[in-house]
Amino acid sequence: MSSAGSVLQGGRVAFELSRFEVVGDRCRVEGQWFGVRGRRFMRPALTVVVDGRPIRLLADLADKPWAAEDGEPWRATFPYAIERAQPDQSELTVAPDVTITLPAPEWIAGRGKQKTTLHRTHASRQSGARPGGGRSQGSTLTNLRDTERRFRQQLDRVEADRARTAESLDEASRELRAATQQRDEANAARDRVAAELEAVRQERNEIAAERDTAVRERDRIAADREAAQGTHADAVRTRQAAEVARDLALSERDAALAAQREAVSERDSALSVRDRAVAERDAARSVRDQVIVERDAADAARDAAMSEREALSRTSEQAQSELADLLSARGAALVMRRAAQTPAVSRRYGKILPAAVTFIVVLAILLLWVILLRGF
Repeated sequence: MSSAGSVLQGGRVAFELSRFEVVGDRCRVEGQWFGVRGRRFMRPALTVVVDGRPIRLLADLADKPWAAEDGEPWRATFPYAIERAQPDQSELTVAPDVTITLPAPEWIAGRGKQKTTLHRTHASRQSGARPGGGRSQGSTLTNLRDTERRFRQQLDRVEADRARTAESLDEASRELRAATQQRDEANAARDRVAAELEAVRQERNEIAAERDTAVRERDRIAADREAAQGTHADAVRTRQAAEVARDLALSERDAALAAQREAVSERDSALSVRDRAVAERDAARSVRDQVIVERDAADAARDAAMSEREALSRTSEQAQSELADLLSARGAALVMRRAAQTPAVSRRYGKILPAAVTFIVVLAILLLWVILLRGF
C-alpha cells in the first residue's frame, strides 16, 4: 500500500507504519514502535472521523496489542462496520500521551461487494414499503439508529469488560507463573540453605580455629604494641633532643650570621685600609723615586765636587810647590842681591814689598778655598 514504510511521530514515541487496511468488517494496523522501552500500552483505540462525526473503535484483545516491544512487529485489529467511504481522519491512541495520526486506510477487495449487497438490501426493503409510509419509515430508521447506538455503547462496555477480564487473566497467569517460579526458587533456596548450613558448620569450625589463632595474634599484637609504645617514647625523647639541637643550631646559625656580617664589615674596613695603604705606598714609591733621583743627582754633584776638589787640591799643591819654589828662589835672589848690592836693595825694597803682599793675599785666598772644598 502507499503508506507502508512511513514513520509517524507521537511525542517522544515513533511508529513505523507497515499496514493500515480494511478487509470486510475488520481494520488492521501493523508496524513497529520505537521509544517504548519499559512502557505498557492500554487497550488501543482507533478514532475515525466520518462526515465530521468521530467514531471510536476498540482493538480486539486476541492480538494482545497492549504489549509492545521496541522495534518488534506490532498488530492491532479493530471492528469496522462503517458503511461509508474513506474517513476524513484516523487517529490511533495506545496511551494517554501517545496518539498517532494515520493516513487513509487501504480498502481490500470484497468490502465493496458487501457494501453493494447491503445497499441493494436496503433498496429492496425501501422499494417494498408501502406508499405514503415515509414518515413511519423515518421514525423506524431513527429508532434503529438509536438502538444501534445503544448496542454499540453496550458492545464497547462489553469489550472494555472483556479487555479488563483478559488483563486480569493475564495478570493472574503472570502471578501464577511468578508463584511457580517463586516455588521453584524456594526449593532451590532450600537446597542452597542446606548446603549453606553445612558450609556454615564447616565455617564455624574454621572460625573457632581462626579465633584461637586470633587470640594468639592478639597477644602478639599486645606485646608489639607495648614495644611500639616504648619505641614511641624513645622517638618522643629523640624528637625533643632533636628540637633542642635544632634550637641550638639555629642560635649558632644566628651567631654565625652575625659573625659573618661583622667579618664582612671588617673585611670592608680592611679593604678600605688596604686601598689607603696602597695609595700611600704608591705615594711613598713616588717620593722614593724622586729621592732616588735627587740622591743620584747629589751623588753625581758630589762626585763632580770631589773631582773638582781633587783637581783644586792638586792645583793648590802645585801652587804651593810653585810658591815655595818661588819663595825659595826669591829668597836666594834677595840674599844674593843684598850681598852684592846692599845699597841697591834698600832702594828696591820699597817696590818689591807691595808685590809680595799681593802674592801672599792671593795665596791665602787659595788656601781658604782648598779648606772649604775639603769640608764638602
